[in-house]
Amino acid sequence: MEKRKKEIEAYGMAARGRKELIRHLEGKPLQRGQAITAKCYDCMGYYADGKFDCLIPACPLHSFMPYRGRAGN
Repeated sequence: MEKRKKEIEAYGMAARGRKELIRHLEGKPLQRGQAITAKCYDCMGYYADGKFDCLIPACPLHSFMPYRGRAGN
């Protein structure tokens, strides 16, 4: 997990979910909303291409996604 943490710190875009994912990787507890944004950040590849909607409405977390409705180019 330390390797992932360093990868996120080096390459992860500053976006909602970043600090929460790092906190999780450090073994610290998260509240439900923090866990959801952390998962979206992780699933979206640390928002490497920008802060956009994942466009996966079949995902059970889609309605909680921080950038839902903001489509990428």
